[in-house]
Amino acid sequence: MEFDYKILAKYIIGEITPEEQISLVEWSRMSDENLILLKKVVEARILKKFEFNNSKEKTEQALQALHNKIERKSIWSVMRPYLGYVALFFLLIFSSVLGSLYYTSSHEYISIIVKPGEKIKKIVLEDSSVVWLNSESVLRIPSSFSPKKRVVKLEGEAFFDITKQKGIPFRVETEHVDVKVLGTSFNLNTEAADNSFEAVLVSGKIVLQDKHNKDILRMSPSEKVIYNPSRNEYSIETVDTNVSTAWHLNQMTFENSTLREIVNKLSMLYDVNINIESKQLADRRYRCVINRDETLIEVLDILKYLAPISYRIEGNEVFISK
Repeated sequence: MEFDYKILAKYIIGEITPEEQISLVEWSRMSDENLILLKKVVEARILKKFEFNNSKEKTEQALQALHNKIERKSIWSVMRPYLGYVALFFLLIFSSVLGSLYYTSSHEYISIIVKPGEKIKKIVLEDSSVVWLNSESVLRIPSSFSPKKRVVKLEGEAFFDITKQKGIPFRVETEHVDVKVLGTSFNLNTEAADNSFEAVLVSGKIVLQDKHNKDILRMSPSEKVIYNPSRNEYSIETVDTNVSTAWHLNQMTFENSTLREIVNKLSMLYDVNINIESKQLADRRYRCVINRDETLIEVLDILKYLAPISYRIEGNEVFISK
């Protein structure tokens, strides 16, 4: 694997991309030396003794010491041009988010974070499983899966498409409920309405377990389970999984939704006020799929095609009529 050492410098200054994150993780697993180097770089980033290293000169001294330890001239030559940015990063580190990737030596987990307003992130795990991480969510993955089990940790919402590996179960840990996976695709939301945990099974099998690994229930495809931890109550219903999991495809799916329900979501998506000029029209129901990357006019044209409506746009106001 040809590794670009500039990725290390970009990681330190917080400019690493999700694709480079994956490349960094894969590179660190190639040898113990690479893993040790990554840990040293992470230590340089978080800089526990910040108060003694808040200048470019002292940052350069710290990186020189790191260079002497690892004896990698090629890395040092790549890092040197970024020293000014590194020093600035250290000065700001206590007043900003550490970034979407950080390493903890005690657990050796890497956290991938999707901040509010950021796009959905698609993550390919080392076993070829794929995870789509929604906005305001965190996925923690180990530096390397163990030979006996695969465990990740989730806060927020994610869609999983898990590769089956015989004898190596996959497990998703959340605050209140853990999910034992048997090769399948499913959606989890740890922060659903009323602070509930929500699971939707698309295919395969999953088992919901308590924090003592005791089975709570086994789910079947097309089932949606909602668990309210404050009341310790579960509910199960059958759903259209295409609707329930459309978000990971960057789509909004409406199933028998009123025009009022649709335009409320469109108003938030496009930051406009949408007015419906009759109650009869507002109560009309639709079944449609809308791509989030479509313009407002394109979406309104879709609605116009589905039913006899007309619209006009006046600045930040949209008016819909028969």
